[in-house]
Parts: sequence; structure tokens; C-alpha cells
Amino acid sequence: MMRSALILTALGLAPGGAHAVEYAPVLNATLLGGQYFYQGNNSNVGGNASVVAGSIVKANDRWSLLPTYAANYQGTKGVSDAVPAGSLFQQEMDHRASVTGIYSLAGTSWRLKPSASYKYEFLKQTRDEAWGHGLFDFEKIGMGFEAEKVYREPFSYRLGLDVFRIRFPNYQSLESQAPTDPLGNPLNRAGFNRNTLDTYNTQFSAAGSMPYPAQEPVLSLQGGYSLLYQLYGDQNVIDSRDQIGSASRADFLQSLGGSVGYPRAARLFATDCRLDSKLNASFSYNRSNQNYFDANTTQFFSDAYTYYSYGMGPSVSLAWGETRHPAAVAASFSYTRFQYVARQAQDGNGAYTGSRLGQNLYQFGLSGIYPIAPGFSIRAQTNFFWARSNNAFEQTYAYNYRTANYLMGFTYEY
Repeated sequence: MMRSALILTALGLAPGGAHAVEYAPVLNATLLGGQYFYQGNNSNVGGNASVVAGSIVKANDRWSLLPTYAANYQGTKGVSDAVPAGSLFQQEMDHRASVTGIYSLAGTSWRLKPSASYKYEFLKQTRDEAWGHGLFDFEKIGMGFEAEKVYREPFSYRLGLDVFRIRFPNYQSLESQAPTDPLGNPLNRAGFNRNTLDTYNTQFSAAGSMPYPAQEPVLSLQGGYSLLYQLYGDQNVIDSRDQIGSASRADFLQSLGGSVGYPRAARLFATDCRLDSKLNASFSYNRSNQNYFDANTTQFFSDAYTYYSYGMGPSVSLAWGETRHPAAVAASFSYTRFQYVARQAQDGNGAYTGSRLGQNLYQFGLSGIYPIAPGFSIRAQTNFFWARSNNAFEQTYAYNYRTANYLMGFTYEY
């Protein structure tokens, strides 16, 4: 609902004199506190905070604009965050600004959405590390375009194209800092270049949703496909001697996902409720031309970063009260399998077993939210995560572990 209107005369959005520009501000803020547990060890109590602020600006019947700013601080790790060796405490902070235009084609239900965005993420691997100096801090600059046809509210189908660059300004490979041997000869090995993690990305996506059956809907069906091309411009492909060639690393990641939702009315303890059950499924395949050479064992693996994954899991939520700010409880479970195509698993001593490296991931979550005042709600959630792999060599990275966390706090929506 539009809350206010401004009369501007110098925008030049349409022929004529004054133009009424309507806008509706949006604000969503969350403040949570909790703990993270890794293999039975717990972190200090930390806080998470996030805010999303923006406004829907309607210039005329055709054009609308959606500028948005989002900030997030994470002092308590998520259970599915990567587990680095020997590091239990980790903080993250990111800031993202974006603007999206929405143009409605006259006489149709098509909407065209050009967009631009900028994001910077800060990552502290230790408590005493200063913000802005994290090894894996990165910035993301992107532009995109989406065409959406809403054929029956809220169901639609969409086509999108995005281009973006990811840059790690503080990262520098170790070999690029000492690129020669003791005799002064160039090493010319993997990691010789400095910005080996920087990527140029192009992504195509297609998604849609539909009711089933069409005339008297019972289920809500959703599906989507995306193709992401990642070019590592400063990372050369290595050969069987651990020498770099002229070709740059390129990855093609294809992702396919879908869900079946079953929303329905329910009555519990003499209260009208909304029960929503959903089953999610996904599949992805990453094809990479990069190889891997293990200098310790002098073994070479081609297509070492090519993998596929698949997963599925149910979720259920029960909501009651006001539609916009309901009370709700929810539970979810997911299973994901990662399987490398060529890379092998290792035993506890680092010897390769001949079996392809794989990993099973299990996640279970519970959450609840309850409104206490206009716009304000109490929120609580807990998550459990298990990772199991046939790889037993974990000197540099953990493949078999369990994590958990809990978070409690407040949310505000305007």
C-alpha cells in the first residue's frame, strides 16, 4: 500500500508538466543472539544483525524503481558455513546496494527488470583480525536483466541474464609471492599468478511456477534452471607436471531445482491456521577444466574440480493470526550428496584409496516467530548439521564433522 506521494515537476518521466511519484518505504531488521557448536565445542555467545531498507518508487503506470540497501553482520556462524582447519570463531559482515527498474509493457502482463548491484563482504577468521584485512574479503559488481510474465497472480515464469565480477582484493597466492626457485628460475607452477580466485561470471536463468490442477488448485509447483559460466582470468590450467599452460580455468555450473507445495487451511485448538507442506529437490553439475597435482604424492588428477550434487528434503510450517505478521512454527530437513568425478578420497595417512571423493550433508532446522507489537516479533531458531565423507585425511580441511547453533531475538518489519 502506497503510504505517501510526492509531486515532482523536473523528472521528465513523461510528456507534460508535473508528475506524481508514489513511493512506499520498506524496512526489515533482525537482531539475534546465540551460540555455535562444532564437534561438541562451543563458541562464545555472539550476535547476528541484519537490515534491509528500500522503497518502491512508482513514477507512472509503466515505470517503477526499487532501490535497496542491505547490511548483515554474523557473529554466530551458520551450521552449513565452511569449516576451516583449526578455526572455530568467525565473523562476517557484508553491505549490498542495488537498484532494479520495473517496466510494464502496455497491454500485456510482461514486466522487464534491468538491475545493477554492488556488494562487499568482510570475513574475519580470527577474533583479533581487523575488518577490511581478511584474506577472503571480496567485492561483487553486477548487472542483470529479467523478463517476467505474471499469467495468474502470484504465478509467473521468468527469464534472466546476469553478468558480474567477483574480486578478492586482499588475497595473494603464496607462490606468487615467491615465484622463483633458490637459483632464480621461474617456478611456473599452479598458483604462480596472484589473483587466482577472481572471476568474471555470466549466468542465464529460467524459472516458473504454476498451480495444479489449473482450475481448482491444490498444489503449487515451482521449478528453475540456471547456467553459470565462471572464468578465472588469472588462474591457468595446470598439467601433469604441475606446470601452468596458456589456458585459463573455466567452470560451467548447471543447476536444476524444483518444489511441490501443499498449502491448506487447518484448525488447531479452536484456532484457524494455515498449514504449508513442501518437498524440495535439486541437482547441479559443475564442469571444470582445472586439474590438480599433489606435490606430496606426485599424483595428478584431471578434471579435479568437476563434480555433481543432488539433494532433497521436506519442510512444513504452521501459521496463525494476522496474514502480514503471523505467528508461525516451522521445521525442515535436507539431504545433499556431493560427488567428485575424478578426484580420489584419501585415508588417514594421505594415501589415495582409488575411490572417488564424496560427501553426504544432512541438515535439520526448527524455528518459530511470534508477534508482540505492531511490526515487532520474537524469533527463535536452532539448526543441526552433519557432514560425512569417505575422505579421512583432514590435515588442511574437515570433511567429517557435526555443527549446531541456536539464535534468539527480535525482528521488525515496516
